[in-house]
Amino acid sequence: MQQHRALSLFQPSNLAKAIEGTLDPSSGVPISHLFGSVVALPHTTIARSVAVLGLDFVMIDALHSAINAENLIQLVQTVNLASEGRTVAVVRVPSSESELLTHALDAGAAGIIFPHIDTPEEAARAVEKCKYPYSGGDRSLSPSALIAGATDLAPPGYDHLRVADAHIAVIVQIESTLALDNLEAIASTPGVNALMLGPGDLRVSLGLPHKPVGSAENDHPRFLREMDRLIAVSQRHRKPLMTVAFKVSANSNAWVSKFSLLLTSADIISVVNGHRQDLANMKTLLKECEKRGEAALENGNGQPAAKRSRTDSAERYIGQANSH
Repeated sequence: MQQHRALSLFQPSNLAKAIEGTLDPSSGVPISHLFGSVVALPHTTIARSVAVLGLDFVMIDALHSAINAENLIQLVQTVNLASEGRTVAVVRVPSSESELLTHALDAGAAGIIFPHIDTPEEAARAVEKCKYPYSGGDRSLSPSALIAGATDLAPPGYDHLRVADAHIAVIVQIESTLALDNLEAIASTPGVNALMLGPGDLRVSLGLPHKPVGSAENDHPRFLREMDRLIAVSQRHRKPLMTVAFKVSANSNAWVSKFSLLLTSADIISVVNGHRQDLANMKTLLKECEKRGEAALENGNGQPAAKRSRTDSAERYIGQANSH
């Protein structure tokens, strides 16, 4: 992502161009992927640590995490600065009307994810909120987000407003049957850069269990048909797809290879899985140590050393008593 960074790390990198470059322009089929991780634990230590792992982007989840405006600004700028532009911050906001949207944009987020976009009108509104009037939007100009002559740098013939309009990616989530019904119109909405699948919510909207029942190979046929439909629309309109990829199986979810932006991990899930595995490893280690210790201490009669010592002492006492 470093080749797409802006002249200042306080401005958004050109995620829109990076996303566009993942597709073959003639077929709409992915020729490369961008990899990201979810930050749901809203602390700068987490953001700083994830930002230097070599990911292309970090998705800060302001929808399902308790994040306020100041915290969000710190998280976005921590990702951008700690990675030196190699990893960009993407923010999922609660809605197009959320006050957090303005702060995410002013902080330098390279992409905004809008959940539950069900109609082309909602998609168009999401685009408008991310663009300045130069580009047909109604984003407000902040008087304090950038410093004149220091962080508002722009190439010749541009200013930082037009840089932001060109760089910021608008990503809309497809999570309902209504969104599927309007998929063609949403995908053709000008200014939408990518479509993000919300697999859990979509399954629920379809009346299916929120995750596959049994093995991953047994995903419901209707869900798989909708994946084929989503992929076909994506390729037809040259709109890259995005999804959570750390819950899929390579054997049964071949559709994921048609998605350009893949979230490969989430901090909360990594913490939970890591703690569970570490606990299990320690319990296994202690059991193995106990077994090796018992084997080393056993005598020829199968008695542990401690028991053998007590038996020998008793026999010596009885022998001494009999001698008297």
